[in-house]
Amino acid sequence: MRKRLDFLSLNFLRKIEIRYRLINCFILVSLLPLLISGLLAYGETSSATQEKVRVYSMQVVKQISQNLLLRMEKIEDTSEELALSDRLQNLLTDYYGSDEAASAQARSGISKVLLDSYGSFPYVNQKYILDRKRQVIDPQIFAPLANSVARLAEEAPDLNGRPWWTLYNAGHGQRSLAMLREIRFTGNNRSAGLLFVGVRPSYFFRIFEGIDLGYDSSIFIVDANDGAIVVQNRETGPGNADPALQQGIAASLAQKRDADFIAYTGADKMPYYAAIARVPHTSWLVVSATPSDKLNADTRSVRNKILGIGLLCFAVSLLLSAIIARSITQPLKRLVMVMKETESGNSRIRVEQAGSDEIAVLARKFNEMASKLHQNKEQLEDQVAVRTRELERANRKLEALSATDGLTGVANRRRFDEALATELRRAARSNKPLALLMLDVDYFKKYNDRYGHQAGDECLRIVARVLQKSSRRATDLVARYGGEEFIIVVAESDPGGAIQQAENICDAIFELKIPHADSPFGYITASIGVAALQPDDHTAPERVLRIADQALYHAKYQGRNRVVLGSDTVHTL
Repeated sequence: MRKRLDFLSLNFLRKIEIRYRLINCFILVSLLPLLISGLLAYGETSSATQEKVRVYSMQVVKQISQNLLLRMEKIEDTSEELALSDRLQNLLTDYYGSDEAASAQARSGISKVLLDSYGSFPYVNQKYILDRKRQVIDPQIFAPLANSVARLAEEAPDLNGRPWWTLYNAGHGQRSLAMLREIRFTGNNRSAGLLFVGVRPSYFFRIFEGIDLGYDSSIFIVDANDGAIVVQNRETGPGNADPALQQGIAASLAQKRDADFIAYTGADKMPYYAAIARVPHTSWLVVSATPSDKLNADTRSVRNKILGIGLLCFAVSLLLSAIIARSITQPLKRLVMVMKETESGNSRIRVEQAGSDEIAVLARKFNEMASKLHQNKEQLEDQVAVRTRELERANRKLEALSATDGLTGVANRRRFDEALATELRRAARSNKPLALLMLDVDYFKKYNDRYGHQAGDECLRIVARVLQKSSRRATDLVARYGGEEFIIVVAESDPGGAIQQAENICDAIFELKIPHADSPFGYITASIGVAALQPDDHTAPERVLRIADQALYHAKYQGRNRVVLGSDTVHTL
């Protein structure tokens, strides 16, 4: 029996091309049962996949809604604590009082309270107090910005003691999230004004971390009032949700559902499934949109696997399939064995070339390839070595670029954060002082408005070169902190030395004589806040930054073009 099988599979069938063997086999075997079972399995699997995605996406959007609410409540709690604080209550009392001097002093005090409360929060980009007439209580705010904030406050609904969240155009086409809270006097419960807090959308990005539904799904938060996208799991610019999705959301809200699963056809003519969930106390909804085509891709894959497995099992049950398999597998096994030997380093072994089918052709080609393998091996190793060295050089260049500010050529914020933490640890171990200089170009927005952004960029590059020249040691680091702000880490520097270095920088910038018609000084100047301290193992970078930032605030408040040392020690140019 074995000899007969060998004759059929190794001699007779090997003279026939493989495609004709398979065609004859398919003709003999009816595929109709497999097709029916595959279609049934496809339909059942599609329904099961859709149900799985529905359940999981609904859970996800509900969880994101809760996580978003927790982050919003964190800001709301801070705002409530500020609104009820004795300090703010007393300042607002003075502001509304009849004593004009006390009212003017209260204005400045309110700005200081806001800075103390939110200055250390990087995700808060704007903070204002509005009086009963919805006017911003800030003597230094630009009039267009003040009018924009006032208009937003006028549009706010009756707050009824609760914070109100909305989207807000922060300028330059950028959208921020704004929270408004009514402030009432604790003594008589009369209205004292409004608290306005602008929050960067990036503050909410972390709620999407670790969440991936697969199927090319996108998760975002949309305002049901106008369809504007509040924040999403992909860092893209502002935009609006698909109009068809907005209609589906409106229909769901009309039925007063807190969560729903809908289907719609997008602007790209593709069908989608979307899970939506309300964010309590807001007009926002968390949406998870999944393309139907991507969702069914896995189902089609499962269907194909079912059909393939069924076909294989049915074919194996037939004697003819066993003979065909033997005619194919035996030569392939020998070919695989030789390939493994070649892979292990023995490139001299060859494959038997008997027969005239595709496997025999493959064997001949493999033998030719094995002959060339040894010759090409050494050349390939040399090329790999060359490419490896080139890749290492490219990686080193890329690493340098990732730590450099593209406009000014100095270190960027990421490099600065790493350097500050390192220098604090080094200063703590060596018991040496450390200074931090935070510089802000005075009236830079006015300079940009008058001379243009290209002139503004060139001004920042010139200031950066002045700061680099002022660095006395290799350990000093000059970095762009953001916008027109720069920061310098000065190791082993006491307060006197740090102030002197800051004054030299201010003098050097003034001596550049860069014209600035909208500045009271007539030229580009800078204000510098200095933090000088002896760090220990518990000194956090945030503390040093806060001291320097507050000192910079005092420098600008006292008239700009000056140096102020933290801890209320002032040194004026």
